[in-house]
This record gives sequence, C-alpha cells and structure tokens, in this order.
Amino acid sequence: MSKPSVLVEGVSKKFGLSLKSALKYGLMDSMSRMTGRQTAHHLRNGEFWALEDINFSLEPGDALGIMGVNGSGKTTLLRILNGTYSPNLGKVTMRGRIGALIAAGAGFSPMLSGRENIYISGTLLGMTPREINAKFDEIVNFSELDEFIDMPVRNYSSGMSVRLGFAIAVIGMPEILLVDEVLAVGDISFQKKCFERIRMLKQHGTTILLVSHSPGQVWAVCNKGIVIHKGHSLGITSVEDACKLYEHNNVLDRLNRDAGHKSTEVPKDYGGLRGGAGTAFIEKVEVLDGNGTATDTITYSEDFILRYHLTIRERIEKGILRVLIDSEINKALAIIDNYEVHRKLIDMEQGSHVIDIHVRAPNLRPGLYYFSAAIVDKDVGVHIFYEQNHASLVIAHPADIFFYAEYRASLQLNAEYQLKQSRSDTDAGSTKER
Repeated sequence: MSKPSVLVEGVSKKFGLSLKSALKYGLMDSMSRMTGRQTAHHLRNGEFWALEDINFSLEPGDALGIMGVNGSGKTTLLRILNGTYSPNLGKVTMRGRIGALIAAGAGFSPMLSGRENIYISGTLLGMTPREINAKFDEIVNFSELDEFIDMPVRNYSSGMSVRLGFAIAVIGMPEILLVDEVLAVGDISFQKKCFERIRMLKQHGTTILLVSHSPGQVWAVCNKGIVIHKGHSLGITSVEDACKLYEHNNVLDRLNRDAGHKSTEVPKDYGGLRGGAGTAFIEKVEVLDGNGTATDTITYSEDFILRYHLTIRERIEKGILRVLIDSEINKALAIIDNYEVHRKLIDMEQGSHVIDIHVRAPNLRPGLYYFSAAIVDKDVGVHIFYEQNHASLVIAHPADIFFYAEYRASLQLNAEYQLKQSRSDTDAGSTKER
C-alpha cells in the first residue's frame, strides 16, 4: 500500500486579533523556541484559533476541494501545507515536489522581469536550471505573456500575474499542487486551459488541493471534498456532500447576519419596511414544517406552513392576506393571495385570528427566502397593514439531488430532456432519439 502524499494530523493554528498581540506573542514564542522551551498551546488573551484539529489524508491522484465561507481558515491551511506558516499543534507530511498558487503574484520579485521570476520561482519549486531551461518556452506559451515576459512584474495586472504563476506551478509537473481562489481571475478561455491542465496532472498522479467558492469548479475537478467552518472541519466527504454543506453554512451565516434588525415601529406611510392604516396588524408569523412543527429549515420540495397571528381592530368584510416570496437576489418570485388561489375573500371580524397557509411541494431551490405580507380590503385602495421580510426560511439540499449550478436561480421547473440527432443532411426533418 502506497504512503499518502499529503497527511494532515491534528493541525491547529492561532493568530493574534491585533497587530500588537501578534507581535507580542510572536516574539515570546520565538524566544521559547530559541531556548528550547515549548510554545504556548492554549489561547492567550487577544488570540483566536484560525484552524483547530484538522485531519485528513490524500493519496497520489486525489483531488480535494476545500470549501468554506470567508474567514473560515482555507487559505491558512494551504499556507501551512506550503510551509509559509508553521502549525501551533499537529503535524503535516508532504511527499513530493509542491507547486503552489495561493495568491496572485505571491513569491514574485516586482522589480524583476517575468523571465527572471520564472527562474527564481522555478528554483524555489525545486526545479534545476536545466529543467527550467527545458520548460521555459512552454511556461511562456502557456501564460500567453510572450511580448510581456521581459516587462517588470510590478507592471503586470493581477490576471497576468496569475497566468505566469500558474504556468510556473503546473509546467514543472509537481507531485502536489495547491491552488487557491486565484483561478477566478482571468478570461474564460484561460480558466478552461488551467482546468484542462489540472485534469492532466491529476491523471498523471498529482495530488491536487483546490480552494474555491465555486461548487461547479470543485465538482468538475475534485473527487473528494472538505468543508472548513470557523476553523473546524468534519473531515473528508464526497464532493457533492461538501458542496451541499458549504452552501448550507453560507445560507445560515447570511440568515444570522440578518437576524435582529426588525423595527417595532408601525409608520402610517409607505416609506419603511412596516406600515399601514393602523386598523389591523400581523402580530406574529411562524414557519412550520408539514407536520406543524416550528422550523427555520426544510428540505427541498417539502411542504411548509406559514402561520399568521392577526389582530383586527375594524371589521374587514372582503379581506385578503397576500404573501410575497423573495430570495436573496431575486424579488417577487411568487405571490400567495387567497383570492387568486381560491377565488374567495375572507371576512375578518374584530379580535384575534390565526390563518394557516399550507404551501404544497414548493419548487424553491436550496437557499434563503424571505416572506412579506399585506392585509388588504378589496374595497379600500391602500394597505390596511404591510410588513416586508417578516419571516425567513432556509431550503436545504435533499439527499438525492445535487444543485450545483451557480446562477443563483430560485425556482426549479419540472422538465424533461430529449436529445435527438438528424439522420442525414438530406433528411433534416427526420430525427431519432438517442
């Protein structure tokens, strides 16, 4: 059995919350190492764990997609694997030549030309001068920087720096390749060429670690996935499960940021998120699952219930409770209106009322959704009451479907694909199914 090419055992890394604490503890730890003493393994005042107890193992030819929300510790992990940082706890074993592209222009000397930086960076990656000479033209051709190769790197755009850095990292046929989000820079044709090169390296046994916020990219390249969230990880999973968990963590983070910002004021104009004529109110909104249990998350296509608690101060003979559904980026995805749905108006007497709206098999794609509502009297031309974003609901990935498309669409339509092929140019109207 071959030894793993990448072995990460109990890796933890901490940083200071401020420059002052980072300099102070960095100096203290350096002195401890110089005198042969152990550095502090616990958190001190003004420190936090960027990574905590990360474990995984990769074999030659594995491609691991590393995902997580901003600030979760992904790039810190790559820098530890690359040797830029040392872990405070744990051990990293890397077997083979490492090619790394962690930041645009990282490791380049800005005053030197692209040509000179190829030789410097290639040497740092473990290539001999003979290897660099043999690969030089291929590196330049791949980067598409022929006419700019003798220009100082300080004059390169971020896209040009990424092209050169990626070409140096991959042309030398590394045994281990570390790639951060930098591949998002550049035009689509160059990105396509990069991913084709990554696929070729993978087929030749290179172990690849790809950090990306793009589920589509991770799904295309990787055969394994890992999600880091606030410095922690549950370990390696399938690519699809990692993408689902990453998307779910993203949604929950956004939901938590939005919590607690509702106003209790009820203005009587249309300038705010809440208002109306003052003769009826939505006092409370509950989101329930199909069994009637309060929830903030359901799985894709599951039924849910919106329960509205109303206070009616003046009788409404021809009442409508209208609900508007928004996603984070798409507005007015759907309207639920008792008159449009049932062709009936609701007689609302004075007092307290509860109205349940049962939503059957919604086709809302995984993501975060908001509900707004209005109480309307058909014979009155203004809203009796309205409130925007009064409730929210997370739609989670189902176990048997992987939604990977990155267009952030909100509705999933029921469609059937049929691929047909023309039998001949002379009989264009005749087709057959494949």
